[in-house]
Amino acid sequence: NSGGINAEYGVSTQSTGEASPVCLDLDSYISQYVGNVCLQRLKFYVDNSRPSSDNYRLLIQTAMDCKNITVYTDAVEALNNTCPSEGISVNVDWITQTSKYLINKVDRLEQDLKSYQLSQDKENIRRTHQMLGDHYHDCGDLSNAIKHYQKSRDYGTTVAHTMEFLLNIIKVSVYLNHWTSVSNYIKKTDHIDNTDVKITRRLLLAKGLCEMSHNNYKHAARIFSNIPCDTWDNEIISPLCVLIYASLCALASFNRKDFQKLLIENNNFKQYMDAQPTIRNFLFAFYNREYSAGLRSLELLRSEFKLDLFLSPHVDNLFEKIRSESIKQYYSPYMTCDMNKMLKRSTQISMSWNWN
Repeated sequence: NSGGINAEYGVSTQSTGEASPVCLDLDSYISQYVGNVCLQRLKFYVDNSRPSSDNYRLLIQTAMDCKNITVYTDAVEALNNTCPSEGISVNVDWITQTSKYLINKVDRLEQDLKSYQLSQDKENIRRTHQMLGDHYHDCGDLSNAIKHYQKSRDYGTTVAHTMEFLLNIIKVSVYLNHWTSVSNYIKKTDHIDNTDVKITRRLLLAKGLCEMSHNNYKHAARIFSNIPCDTWDNEIISPLCVLIYASLCALASFNRKDFQKLLIENNNFKQYMDAQPTIRNFLFAFYNREYSAGLRSLELLRSEFKLDLFLSPHVDNLFEKIRSESIKQYYSPYMTCDMNKMLKRSTQISMSWNWN
C-alpha cells in the first residue's frame, strides 16, 4: 500500500497498490496556489466537477479574496441555481465597496502615470504600467493586463526590465491560451543571459505547457522531467502537476528504454516521484511491464486528471496513446523472434522425445 499521493492531491491507494477513485481534496489542491492563479484553477475545477455547495462557497470566498466581482457573481448565481436550498444572496455591499476600491486604485495609478509622463520619468512610467498590469491580472482582466505590460516595454532600460516584461506577457498569454504568443516570447528570452533558477523554471514551465498544447508530448515530457525541483514560488503549475504532466507525456511517447533514461534514472525527477507515491507506483508498474495494473491505476485517476486546468484537454488523447504504447511494448519481445529457428528447435525437441 503506497499510502496515497498525500494531502497535496488527496488521492489514496488500495492495498493492491492501485490508485483508488477518491475525490481530489480541493482545499489541499488549491492551497498550492495563490491569487488569480488559485482562482483560475479553482473555477475550472468547480465548473467541471459535480455540483457541490461547499465547492461553490469556496469559489465565492476565493473570488472575494481576489476582488474578482465577475467570478463572484457567477458563482453565487450557479450556487443558487444548482443548490437552491443552500443558496445565498448577492452581497451588494461587498460589490459596491470592492468596485469603489478597484476604481480608486486604477484612478490613483493613472494619475501617477500622467504625472510621470509629464516629467518624462521613464522608470516610474515603466513601473506604473507594470503595476496596472499586475492589478488587472489579479482581478482577472487579462486583456487590460497584457495591454499595460506591453506598454511597459517601451520604457525598459535594462536587460532585467526586458526579462520582466517577457515573463509577464508569457504568464498572461498562458491563461489566454495564446500559445503562439507564448512560444514567440519564450524564443525572445533565448538571447538574454540568465542565471536565475526561478526564471529558468518559469520559462521551462511555460515551454512545457506550450509543447503539450500542440500535442508535442515527447518534447513536453523532456522539458517537464528536467525542471528543477527545489525552491518553488507561486508558479502557474505546482510540482505535483509537473510530475503528472511529465509522467503521462512520457508514457504516451517513449519506449521502455527511453522512458527509463528520461524518468526512472533521472535524479532530478526522482525528487518529484519520491514525494508522490501513487504516481511513482504506477510509473514503476509500466516500467516493470505490469501493463494491466498500470492501466487500471491510470483509469481510476482519469476523472481527477480531467479537473486540471491545463491537462484536461489532453487526458483522453494521452490515455489512448499510453494504451497503444503499452500494447506495443508488451509485444515488442516477440518482434525479434525467428520463426524458422523456433520451428527447428521445436522439431529437434519432438524428435528427441522418447514416445515409447
